[in-house]
Amino acid sequence: MSKSHELLKFIGDSAQIFFEQQAGESLISRILDLCIQATGADRGTIFFDSQINLEQHFKYLNSYIATGIRNQTIVINTDQGIAGKVFRTRKSHFSNCVAQDSDFYLGVDSKTGYQTEKALAVPLHWKDGKVIGVIEVLNKADGDFDEADQHALEALSMLAAVAFENYEVHQKNEESESAIEHRKNIWRKSISSVSLHSKAPELQKIYDHIGDFGKSDSNILITGESGVGKEVIARLAHHHSSRRDGPFIAINCAAIPESLFEAELFGVVKGAATGTVARQGQIELAHRGTLFLDEIGEMPVEMQAKLLRVLQERKVQRLGSTDSPKAVDFRLICATNKHIETQIQQEKFREDLFYRINVVNLQIPSLRERKGDIPELAQAILEQLHNKRGWKLKSISPEALERLIDYHWPGNIRELENKIESACLSAGDRAVLMRDDFQFRLRPQLAVVPDSQEDSLKRYENLSLREAREAFESEFVQRAIQGSLGNKSEAARRLGVSREGLRKILIKKPA
Repeated sequence: MSKSHELLKFIGDSAQIFFEQQAGESLISRILDLCIQATGADRGTIFFDSQINLEQHFKYLNSYIATGIRNQTIVINTDQGIAGKVFRTRKSHFSNCVAQDSDFYLGVDSKTGYQTEKALAVPLHWKDGKVIGVIEVLNKADGDFDEADQHALEALSMLAAVAFENYEVHQKNEESESAIEHRKNIWRKSISSVSLHSKAPELQKIYDHIGDFGKSDSNILITGESGVGKEVIARLAHHHSSRRDGPFIAINCAAIPESLFEAELFGVVKGAATGTVARQGQIELAHRGTLFLDEIGEMPVEMQAKLLRVLQERKVQRLGSTDSPKAVDFRLICATNKHIETQIQQEKFREDLFYRINVVNLQIPSLRERKGDIPELAQAILEQLHNKRGWKLKSISPEALERLIDYHWPGNIRELENKIESACLSAGDRAVLMRDDFQFRLRPQLAVVPDSQEDSLKRYENLSLREAREAFESEFVQRAIQGSLGNKSEAARRLGVSREGLRKILIKKPA
C-alpha cells in the first residue's frame, strides 16, 4: 500500500475517534496523539491564541496541551518561534535543523530542558478561515520531516478544526439547554407561588377550574381590562397542562408593526427580501407548547385569515418558502381588552376566527371589582420586589392600605405594582409604607355647565336632588350601553362598574 493510501486510511480511522470524544481536553489530547503518530514525531504541542475562548485573539499563544512536559504551560508571543511564524503567516513550515533556522526560538527549550532538532508546524484554521492556533510536532525519530508529513499534519489539522467546531456546538447546545432549563425552573417557581385564592367569585371560579382548563387542549380566550393579569392566567393554564415542559411563547399583537406581522408569526426564509436571514416564526417556536397571543384584537384582518388556516391545518409555512408546510403542534391561548363582538360588527375581526379561539372564555374582573384581594396582592408584590431586586422587605400601614382600597385603579394590577414600587422608593430605609408614600391622581371633576347648556337642565327643575341624580345616572348608563352597541359587559367596563353593579342601576332606573 502506498504512503498516500496509508495516510487516507489513517485519517479515515482517526475521524471516528475525533467525533466520539465529547470532553474538550480528551478530544484535543487524542488529536495530538494522532498527529504525533502520523508524522513519527517524538512529541508535540497544540497552541491556541486563547485558552478560554477560541474566538478571541491575543498577542500570545498558549499551549493548550503538550506532551512530555507534565503540567507545564508553554507561552510564546505571536512574533516568536516557528509556531509564531506559522500563526502569523497562516502557512505551514518545517525545519530539520532548527539550529540554523532563524525563526526557531530557544526560549522554550531553555524552559523545558528539551533539545529540539527538527520541527514541523501547521496552522489550525477555524470555520471562518481564521487561524486560531498551531499544531507543532518535534524531532522525527526515523529520518527528516518532509512534505508528506506536512500534508498529513495539514489534513489532520483540517479534521481537527471540524472536530473542535463540533465540540463547540455541542458545548453551546448543552449550555443553552441548561440555561433554558434554569429559566424554566425560575418560571415554574414564580408561577407556582401565584395565590389561587380570590374574594371575587368570578376569579375564584377560574382558579378552581384552572387545572381542568390546563388538562384540556381547547383554545382559550381571556378577556378583561389592561393590567388585570391575563398573561398570568395564561401561564397558569400552561403550567397545569401536559405541555408544561414545552415552550410558552407570548406575543403582544399590539407591539408588532403590520408589515412585520407575517414574518414574526410564521418565520421567513433566507433571501425572501433583501438582506433577510432565515429565522423561525413564533408559531414554530411554540411547537409542543403554548402560543399566547395577547391583544388578539389588534391583529390585522389579513393575518387573522392566515392564522385561521394554521389552526385548521396545523401546518405553517415560512414567508418566501416553496417547501411543503411544516406540521406544528401547539395550544392557543388568546387575550384581549377589546369587545370582539363589536369588532366583528365593525368588520375588524373575523367571526370564524372568533369561534375558533373562543372555545373556553375566561373573563378576568378588574381590580376595583376585587378590592378584597388588594391586601394579599400588595404583600405578594412587596415579596417580589424583595426577591427580585434585593430590596428590604417592607409592610404597609393600615392607613396606607385603606388608601389603596379606596382608589379606583384604572390601571388595575399593573398600576398597583407601579404604585407599590414607587412607594418603596419614597419610603427609603423605612420598613413600613405610610399613606403619604402613595401618590394618586384625583378623579376628573365635573366642569361647570356653560350657559348654553342651561336648557338641558330644565327637565330636572321639578325633581328632588335624589330624583335628578337617579335620572342623570340612568341617562348616562343608557348612553354607555348604546355606545357599546347593546353589550352590557362592555358598557360596565366603560363605566368602571361591575356587571352586577350595572344590573342594579338598571333595575332602579326611573320609569
